[in-house]
Amino acid sequence: MNLKLKFFFGVVIMTSILLGLGIKSCSKKQNIPTSTSNNYDLILTERENASAEKETNYLGQLINTISFNVKTDNTEFENGIQSWASIEKPQNDLKNLIDRNQIVINEDKITVIIDYPLKNEYRFDLKSANGFDREKLLLEISKHYYELYEEEEKTATVKTLPMEKRTMYNRNETNGKYGVWGHDIADLVLTDIFVYKNKSGKIILALNVDS
Repeated sequence: MNLKLKFFFGVVIMTSILLGLGIKSCSKKQNIPTSTSNNYDLILTERENASAEKETNYLGQLINTISFNVKTDNTEFENGIQSWASIEKPQNDLKNLIDRNQIVINEDKITVIIDYPLKNEYRFDLKSANGFDREKLLLEISKHYYELYEEEEKTATVKTLPMEKRTMYNRNETNGKYGVWGHDIADLVLTDIFVYKNKSGKIILALNVDS
């Protein structure tokens, strides 16, 4: 085979490889609904409903429910009580968080599950010789939300759209490690924590996060 033919076939093969990679890359991105998609609001509604109906009993026996209520001067709230605490800025709610220093979990080690608004859950462990109060739980949960959102952005090829480039208020879905969809951290508030104990005695926390 002469040099011209070798060069020609080499170009054809390389072009085919590049096209194949391009097709795979495009296919991956096309599986991610964008905030400009006509059906993105429908997808978000379906996911919100699925999240609200999700069962957590598989984690073990429910042994406690911890509420996060904050005193407020806002007269729109019944008895001046706001039934959630900010995940974005927990410090703003801490001073008025009811029973913030009450020990609500008398264990030295717990596992916390974050699964909203994520396609793939995020888990982390906490240790404390003196148990856990609401303040510590809220601050740790907020810290880990920031960490997972940062990791999501680093591992995603579909990046978060800035607010000024969105065609709707909701955050676009990204395709990083956790598959964050629908909400920025600023949207999220913690209303309750469900405390479970599994058969081996492990304490697992499921979060009730609203937006």
